[in-house]
Amino acid sequence: MFIVSGGKGTGKTRTLIARTVAEEGVLVCTDPDAMRNRAHRYGITGLNTISYEELYERTAENIDKPVFIHDINAFIRHRFSGVQGYSVNTD
Repeated sequence: MFIVSGGKGTGKTRTLIARTVAEEGVLVCTDPDAMRNRAHRYGITGLNTISYEELYERTAENIDKPVFIHDINAFIRHRFSGVQGYSVNTD
């Protein structure tokens, strides 16, 4: 598992985008078009993105590429609106 952590402005998204492209994966995010534009601003091309909704429709098991999730907090809030808390192990 690959986890990117850090504060605002530390390059988390750029790192995640670069890793997704390098591993020929798919990046799951709230707005795929905006994320592809962001990648282009970083000078990175070839980013494959899908929305959270598309991930639910296709299910991760039906995606034949490595799956990377941008902003796991937003993902959890989007998918499981009733969740009041969770923990994340970064080991």
